[in-house]
Order: sequence, then C-alpha cells, then structure tokens
Amino acid sequence: MVTLYENELYYFINGIVRDSHEAKHIMIDTFASLAVNGRSFMGKSTLKTYLFTIAKNLAIKCLKLRSKEQHLAFDEITETIPDERDRPDKVFERMENQQKVHEAMMELKEDYRVVLVLLYFEDMSYTEAGQVMNKNVKQIGDLAYRAKAALKKLL
Repeated sequence: MVTLYENELYYFINGIVRDSHEAKHIMIDTFASLAVNGRSFMGKSTLKTYLFTIAKNLAIKCLKLRSKEQHLAFDEITETIPDERDRPDKVFERMENQQKVHEAMMELKEDYRVVLVLLYFEDMSYTEAGQVMNKNVKQIGDLAYRAKAALKKLL
C-alpha cells in the first residue's frame, strides 16, 4: 500500500509545506498514523481520501509549528528529467512552461493550490476532494473555478 500512494502523497504534501525533507517526514507520519489508528477508518471514503486527509492535517499542523518558530525559505520541486528522445528545444519549452505553472501555483492561496492539486494532479473527484478539505461538492466546484481563474490570471 505504501508504494501505491507514496509518490502522490509526497508531492501533495510537498505542495503544501514546500520542503522536501519535511514532506518525507510527514508522509512517513501519515502512514504511521494509518497503521496505528487504522481502525478509525470506517470506509465512508476511499483509502486514498482518508490518507490525503491525514496528510493534509499533518502538513497544516507542521506549517503552524513552523510559523511559530521562524520563517523558512521554500524549496522548489525538482523538475523531472525529460525524455531523451525529445528534441532539445521542445524539452526546454516544456520545462519553461512547467516552471511557470509551478511558480504561478505557489502564488495562489493555499486552498486554491490544494484543490487544483487534488482535482488535476491526484485525479480525485469533487466528492473526494471535499472530504479531504472538509468542504461540500458545491464549495469544491466554486473553489476550483476561482482557483483556475486566479491561475489563468497569473499565467
């Protein structure tokens, strides 16, 4: 199960805390929490939704603790290595576009960033995203609409 969700969970957490080392620790804590408190999972949602909810809560807790201690510089998510078969000019253009989108996403409000990650990078339904974010489907729809508009404005 860990190998099934670890990459998605890591990138989700890293998008919130913006620190790769802290994201790894939170991911481990998320799986540990599931192992220790797994009986509290009642099956009202999918296991993925349950894991992402735990991860989101731990990440927010980490941010609160961090803001009390000091302001830290945010790490950038490293870009993936491009396919060697692609033409260099296309690879460069794609990487530039990815960087622009990433930078624009980091400028969005946290709720906007989280809803976009859940819906478009984690392929969650509006219902699942709502469970993770403690919002109803209508609120998720409205939030996604505003987040896309804000992202479009930044790009």
